[in-house]
Amino acid sequence: MSLLLRQCKYVISPLSLHEIAVYGERDILIENGVIECFAKHCDAPRGIDIIDCREFIAMPALGNAHTHAAMVALRGYADDYELFEWLERVWQAEKLLSRDVVYFATLIGCIEMAMSGIGAFQDMYFFPDEVVRAALKIGLRVRTGPIVGIDNLDMKRWKALESSSNGMFNTVINLHSLYGVDMDLIEKAFELSKTHSIDIHMHISETRREVFEVKRRFGKLPIEFLESRGWLSPRLIAVHLNWVTTWELDYIARAKVRVVVNPTSGAKLAVGGFAPLREMLERGIDVGLGTDGACSSNRLSILREMRMLVLLYRHNYWDTWIRASHALYIATRGSYGVMKIRGGVIEPGAVGDIVLIDLKTPWLYPTTPTRLVSHIVYALEQSNIRYTIVNGRVVWSPETSENLVKLFLEATKHIDRYIDKIEELREDVRKGDDPELVERFELFIASREIANAF
Repeated sequence: MSLLLRQCKYVISPLSLHEIAVYGERDILIENGVIECFAKHCDAPRGIDIIDCREFIAMPALGNAHTHAAMVALRGYADDYELFEWLERVWQAEKLLSRDVVYFATLIGCIEMAMSGIGAFQDMYFFPDEVVRAALKIGLRVRTGPIVGIDNLDMKRWKALESSSNGMFNTVINLHSLYGVDMDLIEKAFELSKTHSIDIHMHISETRREVFEVKRRFGKLPIEFLESRGWLSPRLIAVHLNWVTTWELDYIARAKVRVVVNPTSGAKLAVGGFAPLREMLERGIDVGLGTDGACSSNRLSILREMRMLVLLYRHNYWDTWIRASHALYIATRGSYGVMKIRGGVIEPGAVGDIVLIDLKTPWLYPTTPTRLVSHIVYALEQSNIRYTIVNGRVVWSPETSENLVKLFLEATKHIDRYIDKIEELREDVRKGDDPELVERFELFIASREIANAF
């Protein structure tokens, strides 16, 4: 797709973790989905679409490096519970999922993400081919793939799907966790990852309970165990890492493992830990930002996650080392980098994924160049996102909103029956219904008693 953004009032582009450039009055030319020109003036090819950007800030689209998009169908279903009570309810509801529910729920999730400036996301959920179908319908980039222990791990099928997506979809192997999957399947996943050079997308060290269970089962902490098996590599994407030691971070840095942090979800589920962000960044670890699913975080908003990232860091560390510029970098270039997409920056050769922001609102005043990065992280609202452009195509704008609203309303019709079923189920769920849940809940209680050991 080709598009010219004419005379953007300001352009914000992350150059590095510690440097965010702010330019005034720039053109951005996107051709065939890639930024071809970024200058004071770019010549417009005949017949190209042009957007007048004189009242807009242009910045890279946001990346959601870890989510479960279809869980919008469970939004509000299990609020105000700690993790294991939450899991008990969610697992019961997920038994009633169908292929159609996942497709239409993901469609709603993609609309929500497009409206909040997200251009690409990385997903782990049931029926991953339906997740891809929904993402491509809306026009977002997506990385997902088979769930180990649930889906067929035939990589040829997924590579064929990649080839037909015009570069908008890439395969990952979704491995839920060390504690939730049989060891023979975990071994197979890492073998496939190495053989086919495919990333593994995996929850690791999210809670104290998980750390306790892995230690009890394998005699090592989660990252220690992965390191001992030779499974730490640049192909691993480690999600959460709320409970991780400094020596495990050294292993991660040495192996060039990429990391995704999810601040709102962890805080809401009372996991009791916050990812050691400063220590990660000081070691040069690549870090991206995720929303997790809407059942735990309620919103698929990286705008909110940026703000929460800074606030939770400062609340936990008692200092201001993490700044707005760090959060913006992690949410854009960091997340796109974790997903192996050349984006999150505005420069020739980068993908044409760009957000246009309306400046004319009281909460963004005064709009001096020196304050823009702070405004985006601490004050920006979803309503300020006027255009979300992905691959040079407008996927969200006032002009496209009517079509997206129609898609949203149509999708809800296909999910409403599922919503009714799980509402009936909600009051029936009790501890003791599932022996496996009882055992895991007891492990969780035991882990609390020895939490200080970690």
